[in-house]
Amino acid sequence: MKTLHIIRNLNDRLSQATIRSFSECGEEAVLLMQDAVYDEIHLESVKVYVCQEDLFARQIKKEFQQVSYDDIARLVTEFDRTIVW
Repeated sequence: MKTLHIIRNLNDRLSQATIRSFSECGEEAVLLMQDAVYDEIHLESVKVYVCQEDLFARQIKKEFQQVSYDDIARLVTEFDRTIVW
């Protein structure tokens, strides 16, 4: 089952531990939004996206794939389930 995890809070270690355990069972992806864009997330074999509007608002840059609000809406429909942390 494909799962999109939307992380909104900085340094949410519970979500990262849960995503690591889920990644062994299926396809997982992470979307960093709001203050979570500050996070230095390191998850092997998990695709990480970051909301470009939140990066712009905070005037920071990230190496992860940036997505717009339209892209986020598309991502939600592409995954079987979405979990918001």
